[in-house]
Amino acid sequence: MAELLKNLTPLLVILAALIGSVQAVAEPASPAPGFTVSQLIKKLEKRFPNILKDGGSLTSADNLQSDLLVSTNPSASLETLGQPKAVRGFVYSYDPGVDGERQQSRQWAGMIIRNALPGWRKGKSWVRRAIVAAEKDPEGAEISETAEGYWIAVRHTAGRVRVTVMPVAVNDTDPESLGLGLSQLLNGLESAFPEREEGMGSLYGGDGWISDRFFTDNAHGELETLGPVDQVIGLRYHYALRQDDHPEATADNRGYALALVRNVFPNWAGAEDWMTKAIDAAAAAADQGAEPIAIEQGPILLRVRYFVGATESIEVMIHPKDTYL
Repeated sequence: MAELLKNLTPLLVILAALIGSVQAVAEPASPAPGFTVSQLIKKLEKRFPNILKDGGSLTSADNLQSDLLVSTNPSASLETLGQPKAVRGFVYSYDPGVDGERQQSRQWAGMIIRNALPGWRKGKSWVRRAIVAAEKDPEGAEISETAEGYWIAVRHTAGRVRVTVMPVAVNDTDPESLGLGLSQLLNGLESAFPEREEGMGSLYGGDGWISDRFFTDNAHGELETLGPVDQVIGLRYHYALRQDDHPEATADNRGYALALVRNVFPNWAGAEDWMTKAIDAAAAAADQGAEPIAIEQGPILLRVRYFVGATESIEVMIHPKDTYL
């Protein structure tokens, strides 16, 4: 018996090591740790003397507080998402058209990024290059990078250069739904989808589940939702590709697709950039047999594809990974 145990010992050691390695691989990655306001404005305290509680415009599915830090530079501002000691993400923005303040605004952007992500060695230089490039390209494509569990995105839109920092992963606490109600889904889109036809949608997830239908204001797009008004389970949105005879409607409906995705994933800084590329790729391929272009955000699956119904269209599907609509 002693000899048998002696022979088995090396095998047991190897087995234990293998088990340990499997557990290490299976263990989920740690979530991004978050920030504090004092951390973000280190050495800039005198530049951001006031915090306006709930003065920010950032939103989240779990209704976190969004504050606005008012700066001594009138063209710059810092918006945070979450309590001052538990900030999930933030947006620093400035007006590049104010010549006397532009250089200072750029400098603050680098300092805030360095404060937020001190382990990202190239962070300060990266954000400076990105904002200078964005200044030259109003309404251009988003410039993005990932570091330390965060998505860093820079874009020049609506007259401001915006530096957005949000966690890469979206942690939804309710994987059986999208984690938001109909009013949140249609926030800012009330005029785009003016009428709700209750129970007229075609989505199905189980007995008693309600599927509603909405038509776009131009009648060339359709949204179907599944679930009650306070807990949307999933959605399907599609719009016709009619650039030849209805280019304005096609452009508007494409914008509605981007807005719907932003509303479902308010913490995903790269949502608009990803959607733009996915829609362009699907439309260019024009292949109904192709696999949908898909991405997972936490437990939620987003799919974009080209299909032909009454006309050539782009279809967007959003639902929990374990739910099939």
